[in-house]
Amino acid sequence: MKILHVWSCAGVSSLIARYMDSRHGTESDVVITEKWDTLGLNDYRTIKMKSKPLFGLKSLIMARKYDLIHVHYHSIFIPCLKFLYDKPVIIHFHGSDVRENWGARLGRIKRADAIFVSTKDLLLGAPLKAVWIPNPVDTVKFKEYPRDHGDVALTFSYGADEEALKIANNLGLRLLVQKEKIPYDELPDFMLKFDYYIDVKRDFKGRLLPVIGKPVLSKTGLEALSLGLNVIAKDMEIRSGLPEYHRPENVVDVLHRIYREFLEG
Repeated sequence: MKILHVWSCAGVSSLIARYMDSRHGTESDVVITEKWDTLGLNDYRTIKMKSKPLFGLKSLIMARKYDLIHVHYHSIFIPCLKFLYDKPVIIHFHGSDVRENWGARLGRIKRADAIFVSTKDLLLGAPLKAVWIPNPVDTVKFKEYPRDHGDVALTFSYGADEEALKIANNLGLRLLVQKEKIPYDELPDFMLKFDYYIDVKRDFKGRLLPVIGKPVLSKTGLEALSLGLNVIAKDMEIRSGLPEYHRPENVVDVLHRIYREFLEG
């Protein structure tokens, strides 16, 4: 089985590809742009194009060699791929591309063979066939270390620094607001200096996430859990331990079953 991942959000495509190939003997590739991966999140069988136009052209041409196309975020590819090729095409949404905005995407995705979302809150307003596929976490890179928890918390600056500081003050924690990005290879060691991760952020529309319902953790929040940090979202609940359904082997096992259903008819 040959799978092409078009685009990658937070390194998810590369992680899925690596575990899918190692566990199920598939052949997966990822295509993105260089500019989108300055932190080095995608390190497995990833082709990085110089520009968006070249990325688009390369994706459409490459797709002819694969059995199944798994598109992430860029729903504009769905009509083109379904017009060009008679093969399964999946669209996978990862956040504010569809959060409270499904109407703007329905025309593009009506021919998609499957619709995936990465967090449960994205199911609100989604087409009935949309399926939640939990974000995988690299549990080898973000390996859990036993620890005694102190009172030092970390948050990355995503437009919600004041909210993070309020949470830290309410819980008696000392907070570092990290404004500079950390290269992905250095992220586990950096995060292990802290006891808590405060997982609050705003999207490009300035909305504190999630907009509605119970907080869902970002991929960085899940990685913090995997390392053994306590994680706090905007509800101030203290979470610990990575849920099993976020382990990469469990995620790719679910995906592989779905892939096979499409390819075996």
